[in-house]
Amino acid sequence: MEYNYTIYPEEKLVIDSVSGGVTIEAFVQHTEKLFAEPEYSPTYSGLIDLRGATSRLSKVEVYGLANYLNQSEQFGKAPWAVLVKDPVVLALAQVFQKRMVDDTLIGIFSTVELAAEYLEKPELLKRYE
Repeated sequence: MEYNYTIYPEEKLVIDSVSGGVTIEAFVQHTEKLFAEPEYSPTYSGLIDLRGATSRLSKVEVYGLANYLNQSEQFGKAPWAVLVKDPVVLALAQVFQKRMVDDTLIGIFSTVELAAEYLEKPELLKRYE
């Protein structure tokens, strides 16, 4: 499992990429690392690319992840787009979206173009090629 992110403060944008098997422990650890970055702001929009990910999460763990983020001051103030390919990851992303306090801040897409449009961040297309 591999997690990478880049923060673009000038564009108020976070690009996050996850590949391989995803576990709840690793996902929370990665999220806490991102939130601790000095350049990170909860007001930045984000893209998380899960197209290379396979899920090892249960539905209950997805509920727990949503609860964790709902309670965090570091999330839920700006929209995030989720890129998916795998049908299981898609289903779990939809479960996650519905568990969020403001589910309109989570969009699920299959292309970067649609994600950029949702986030109103055309610069995403040049940053994420």
